[in-house]
Amino acid sequence: MAHKFDVRKAELLDSPDRLQILNPDTILDKLGLNRETMFADLGCGTGYFSLPAALRVSKVYALDVQEKMLEILQNKIKKEKIKNIDIILSRESSIPLPDNSIDILFMANVFHELQDKKSILSEAKRILSSGGKLTIIDWKKMEMDFGPPLGERLTEDEVVSACKNNGFEILEKAEAGPYNYILIFKVRKNSQVDKDRINIDCIYIN
Repeated sequence: MAHKFDVRKAELLDSPDRLQILNPDTILDKLGLNRETMFADLGCGTGYFSLPAALRVSKVYALDVQEKMLEILQNKIKKEKIKNIDIILSRESSIPLPDNSIDILFMANVFHELQDKKSILSEAKRILSSGGKLTIIDWKKMEMDFGPPLGERLTEDEVVSACKNNGFEILEKAEAGPYNYILIFKVRKNSQVDKDRINIDCIYIN
């Protein structure tokens, strides 16, 4: 079973050293964000990408399955008086957002952790607007002294294959830093969204 990032190590997510290996501004520059963009950060953690994204877009939905992570982010939002981030407690195999509501669905170092990738990709198709994009950043499959175990990492080709098999087509492959790659997808034309809708009631953290 793939591990989830340990909330007891949450301070590592905000380490200044992380900017040297995964710079949020450089990555967000690639996504063509604007003041009308609806941005969902799935597996947002303590807001490493949600906070800078909020300076660029109309709305950020910051989702995580770990309530403690969201509490840390909520404290940051209150301290910085940010008004356009909604914090939502998410679920393992569903995304509690309405149909066709999101322009960018963003996952940073999350995809390898997903137990049910097929369900999440189906959900991604459901919530993305026409022309919306799925952005996946994940760890390169290489030995290093930090990050998830090598056996839990996925190659770029493995992620592309999983997304293609579930209704997406690749738009761009690029380096996200020395240890990460970035993949950008759109929904493939005529790809069908599952008809069995989930209950999309959101659990907001205030």
